[in-house]
Amino acid sequence: MIRSKKKKSAAITQENLEASREEILAKGKKFRYPFQYAKHRLVIITILISVVALVAFGFIGWVQLYKAQNTSDVMYRFARALRLPVAKIDGVKVLYSDYLMLYRSSVKSLERQQGTLDETDDAKLLRAYYKRQALDSAEEYSYAMAKLNEIGKAVTDDEINAVVDEHKTIDGQKRSDSAFEGIVRMNFGLSMDEYRRMIMLSLAKKKYSVEIDTRAKNVVDEMRKELESSKDLKGVAEKYKNNDIVSFETLSEMVDSSNLDSGRAAMAASLKEVSDISEPFVSKNGDGYYIVKLTAREGDKVKYDSVWIRFTEFDKLMQQIRSENKVEEYITVEASTGVEEEQATEKDAE
Repeated sequence: MIRSKKKKSAAITQENLEASREEILAKGKKFRYPFQYAKHRLVIITILISVVALVAFGFIGWVQLYKAQNTSDVMYRFARALRLPVAKIDGVKVLYSDYLMLYRSSVKSLERQQGTLDETDDAKLLRAYYKRQALDSAEEYSYAMAKLNEIGKAVTDDEINAVVDEHKTIDGQKRSDSAFEGIVRMNFGLSMDEYRRMIMLSLAKKKYSVEIDTRAKNVVDEMRKELESSKDLKGVAEKYKNNDIVSFETLSEMVDSSNLDSGRAAMAASLKEVSDISEPFVSKNGDGYYIVKLTAREGDKVKYDSVWIRFTEFDKLMQQIRSENKVEEYITVEASTGVEEEQATEKDAE
């Protein structure tokens, strides 16, 4: 009789389980290591591509801004996002975005009045003029804001809001927020944030001029004392006829109280009686002090005499800084000739 032989199964122990596990893992390593290598290589390639893309993008942006001087909306946003410098004045950084904001708003305002600038020689002269004007203004504003901060002062939100509220009143009617925002964008190509930034810059220069111009302040204090006992504004001003920062003006015709004259008409309209004289006040565009005497009133229209005590110290300071070569500009903007001053847009703080 033939009996079948059955193979006995090996007993399952901790040792042979461990050995089996090691055998299986060893066989799987040949699939694991190539996959890890491919993943590692993919990460390195992705990082390299990202770095190259960023460098290329930055280089193109640098060429467009600093070589081609591209003033498009895209490059303006690029400069604004990265807070790139366009110049340095006595160690103070001047933002490229501030320069472009001033330039683009001036050109937008001009084109609203005269049509789109073409590529004629006259148009190129205008662009060069506004570029030089915008860069000079950006440098002055940046310097004034930095120095104002150094003495522990700054432009407040309330001060900016007051100017915005004043600008909202057009032809005697106050515009809504949305309507005014549309006007600002249409006339200057600015958002409200950009418009507020422009106001902040101009107010910084105005406040710093007040701080440093002790000569104008002394003249104002002297005039104020003399006017306490006299209503003869012209006679008081005559005593300063040899002072190069003082000038007297008699308005020859009636003007509306909203007339753009650095705030003189509005101040005259605020006086109660004819012959009343105002306290000295800083002009809306920040170029000096005014003292106003109301000489006639007809409804909303007024006539006045005024004394202007000019600020000169800030301009002298800028001239000194430039003469000492303390301004470093990262783009080439030549001084423009052949462009009349009246072609320039009115100052934003008017």
